[in-house]
Amino acid sequence: MKTYLFPTNLEENLAISYQKKQLTPTLSTEDLPESYLTLLREQNGGYVRKLIVPTKEPTSDGLDYAYLHYIFGLHSIRAFTIPYQDFLPDYFIIFSAHQQQYFAFDYSKQGDEPSIRYIDTETDNWQTVAPNFTHFLEELKKGEEALPLIGAFTQIQANHAFLMVQDSQRLEALFQHLEAIEDKHWYFEWLYYFAKQDNYRQIVFSALETQISYFRLYLPNNAQEVFDLFPEKAAWIQSELTV
Repeated sequence: MKTYLFPTNLEENLAISYQKKQLTPTLSTEDLPESYLTLLREQNGGYVRKLIVPTKEPTSDGLDYAYLHYIFGLHSIRAFTIPYQDFLPDYFIIFSAHQQQYFAFDYSKQGDEPSIRYIDTETDNWQTVAPNFTHFLEELKKGEEALPLIGAFTQIQANHAFLMVQDSQRLEALFQHLEAIEDKHWYFEWLYYFAKQDNYRQIVFSALETQISYFRLYLPNNAQEVFDLFPEKAAWIQSELTV
């Protein structure tokens, strides 16, 4: 099942926690479906390679689809593990969340494995999208989330979009879209990531020029790591930083 998730150092190095833990007032980790645990044995959560979940009804994302970004693991890092939830009916275990949208295992009916529900609490949209987790993964489709005309991607959306980059045009658009983001340390981590790939160096340096020219007062402590990847531009960088 590893092909369903992007390989990342964080999740690959996290051991699965098999200790019993309550996930709702009535359900625990012992109730999790085997198909989900099989995925976690390959990698303990992560961003999915295929973004699109087909739906029978419209969602906040599209007329017949919803976006899936990150599947939670089962470990001790709070932001990346299956959370305890007590704000939905207690027969739902959430395995993915983004803002007010959730994907959850639905234990409301008897069966070998729970069905999969899409839930949007803001629009009161509750849909069954798959009879089980295996079918859910198999039905995922490739796609690309359009950059919003107003506002910016959340960090979850942006991380996912960066991982799915396949061409320079998309990467350039992402860096431009996020150039004013407050979390400069996070932004420069992605600059560093792509600067080490020869086919994207020109795009990265263009984004770096913008940061130096317009956001120099907010450069993060990891900026030098990116500067060091462009020794041929060292003189220009130094001259701009000392203006």
